[in-house]
Amino acid sequence: MLYVNKLIKTFEDLHAVNDVSFQIEKGESYGLVGESGSGKSTIGNMIIGLLDPTSGNIRLHGKNLWKGKKFIRPYPGQMQIVFQDPQSSLDSRFRIRDIVTEPFKAFSRKEQKQKMTNINMAEIMQRVGLHEEHLDRYPHEFSGGQRQRIAIARAIITNPEFIILDEPTSALDVSVQAQILNLLKYLQEELDLTYLFISHDMSVIRYMSDKIGVLYQGKLIEEGETEMIFKNPKQDYTKKLFASLPQLSSQGS
Repeated sequence: MLYVNKLIKTFEDLHAVNDVSFQIEKGESYGLVGESGSGKSTIGNMIIGLLDPTSGNIRLHGKNLWKGKKFIRPYPGQMQIVFQDPQSSLDSRFRIRDIVTEPFKAFSRKEQKQKMTNINMAEIMQRVGLHEEHLDRYPHEFSGGQRQRIAIARAIITNPEFIILDEPTSALDVSVQAQILNLLKYLQEELDLTYLFISHDMSVIRYMSDKIGVLYQGKLIEEGETEMIFKNPKQDYTKKLFASLPQLSSQGS
């Protein structure tokens, strides 16, 4: 579904992403892991269109997403993103109904009318473990975990094929992390979603991912099936990640 080829992003003299290539199959969850500053979120932002690549290409279903510095937007809502901090990614001035339906601004009025029915809205809220009456409240009235459920509702409301999850649980309490991860697993199966899951936490990556790519200083230094990487890491840096990064002990796998 998604093909990243020789992707490079430089900021002045800094190579934030340096010649990275990988591909994600339909229905797969691909985990991109590395320490802060390794280039994970930069890659996600280039895929979704928030940053332009210095060179290389990104293709969705064989079609280039970038032509020079111009992002060639796929069908509205086909790709979505869930950010790390739900407090900053949800506009505090808007009611939840307006936040969740914001992606529909890219659709025609006819499609908006078809999709923004009370029945559809109630179903979306139920899918993420919230209630229809929550639609008329504001973000500050919810806990961090509930706010991230709202962000997930905003991501899935357009029936996307592909979702980038950029550290979606790192700002949450450990007990809430497991709930959100289980919700994301359920939605992937229920809606036939494909994920790029970005995280610095190896236990989260192990739980969520079918395949893993390990980033170090902007380079993809190791890649493979999740259990293969965990049982037999090749690179010293990967072994260091296993040993040093925080573990989600309550996850159990």
